[in-house]
Amino acid sequence: MPRSQVEAQTAAAGTPSRKPFPTVKRLVWLVVLVALIVGLLWLLSHSGSFLVINAPERSDVMVVLAGGEGSSRFAQAIRLQKMGYAPVILIDADVSRDFYGKSEADLVRDYLNRTPSLRNAQVCPTMADSTYGEVVDVERCLKQAHAASAIVVTSDFHTRRALSIFRARLPQYQWSVAASSWPANAAEQWWKHRWWAKTVIDEWEKYLWWELVDRWRSGLVLS
Repeated sequence: MPRSQVEAQTAAAGTPSRKPFPTVKRLVWLVVLVALIVGLLWLLSHSGSFLVINAPERSDVMVVLAGGEGSSRFAQAIRLQKMGYAPVILIDADVSRDFYGKSEADLVRDYLNRTPSLRNAQVCPTMADSTYGEVVDVERCLKQAHAASAIVVTSDFHTRRALSIFRARLPQYQWSVAASSWPANAAEQWWKHRWWAKTVIDEWEKYLWWELVDRWRSGLVLS
């Protein structure tokens, strides 16, 4: 064998090939994957509490938004009134549909008339089927009450979106928001119950629609 070939083979045999370290690469990818999963789980666990804002400020009136399950919104407004947050409660109640000859507004008005301790609570008639449209009815009631500031009282998961909508559509008023705080622990443990999870998912859909679509409508700000 020629000398040149022998030297070439010897040199090739003596030089170790640089192979990648598959174990290290796999470990790096595993760490990245675990970090992504942990981050995703953290975001999901806080997706409920992100929707909740509970920061009422002393105001002229409280506005109890229509909708919600039970009377937790109204009960929270009563508690806040006793604490001195606002002297007057405006209860949004629908007038567009009748239940055995009476609208929701009629039923609420009858209840207030039978309860002397609630003389500082009034019905605010509404016809809208969304928070975005409800603002129009609320503005009319605020003008009648000669109010310059208001607390929006609504369900926990609805608070962030409701406050954002009212501030955007009626910037001439001073707004704050109070969560009804029912059911307990729903925001921190929303994934534990089907109804809580359904509410969070539904509210996130509405919140994103507000931020991506409704916020950019013409005629957003009401004069």
